[in-house]
Parts: sequence; structure tokens; C-alpha cells
Amino acid sequence: MEKQLIMFPSITYAIKGRDVLQRNGIKSILERTPMNLKVTSCGYSLFIPENIGEAEEILKKYNIKFLGKAKSDAG
Repeated sequence: MEKQLIMFPSITYAIKGRDVLQRNGIKSILERTPMNLKVTSCGYSLFIPENIGEAEEILKKYNIKFLGKAKSDAG
């Protein structure tokens, strides 16, 4: 099973994103970005179990910077 992730440039943006998504009814879990997906030294992502497209739109609406989406093995 694959995890759907939204990657952020810093932990600050990841926390802001998590909080905005929570206020908008989207569950997300803050976690370290897997090593094979890191594009910055920070490496924090939100795991989005459902509605990743809606989550992405909410982040854009609130001007929360993110690097993109990725899939990772759930193991």
C-alpha cells in the first residue's frame, strides 16, 4: 500500500499546513519525508490518508508553500 504525501520546504510550513487542513476537516499526519523522496535538507511531509486533491487546493487557497506530492511505501 502506498502513502500519499505532500512535501514541504520546512517544518514550519508543514505545521501550518497540518493546522489549516485540520480546520478544514482534512486529516493529516506530520512525518519525516522518506530519504529517497527528500528534495531539501528539512524533509517534512504530511501524510494525507484521503482527499489529497482537496488538501492540495486548501493549501493553495491559504498560500501555504509546499514542494509537491509524492507516494511512498507504507511499510
